[in-house]
Amino acid sequence: MELDQAIRGRRSIRKYTDRDVEDDKIKALLEAAYWAPRVNERWVFIVVRDPETKKVLSRYDAESGRTQPHVANAPVDIVVCTDLRGASERDRRLYAMQEASAAIQNILLKAYDLGLGSCWNGSFDDDAVKNVLGLPEGVEPIAIISLGYPAESGRGIRRKKLEEIVHWERWGNRRPF
Repeated sequence: MELDQAIRGRRSIRKYTDRDVEDDKIKALLEAAYWAPRVNERWVFIVVRDPETKKVLSRYDAESGRTQPHVANAPVDIVVCTDLRGASERDRRLYAMQEASAAIQNILLKAYDLGLGSCWNGSFDDDAVKNVLGLPEGVEPIAIISLGYPAESGRGIRRKKLEEIVHWERWGNRRPF
């Protein structure tokens, strides 16, 4: 698959078939994450297939009990964490999040390339996720990526024009391409 095709064609998928995701595809996703740009490799990936654990991961509001059903219903979830133990302030505030985000993007693009659907989920109950996964103090969940064979094509989203979000040299200097 061409890179531009993957970048433009990938969509967030929230409905999956019952087909399981093969271990070799999960390994390929994690290898794609591994090759993302990084500073200190503070990322950690936890692969979750257990239905009861996925139910906990799907909760995003502890008070109301609201859930994201696609997280629970996906055949596989990958929880991306940062290990901030011993990290500098800049590492905690900036580098760890940047490298985790780059790894997540690589997973999403590779999933699309492999014919899998995926969704980057940032709404979850942090404490519940930490507890169910047994994360030690200083290891923080950053995202939950739900994965599976797509049962939908996803939908495009309206985007601003490139000229609306690009500034040249300083804020406010815009020009058409």
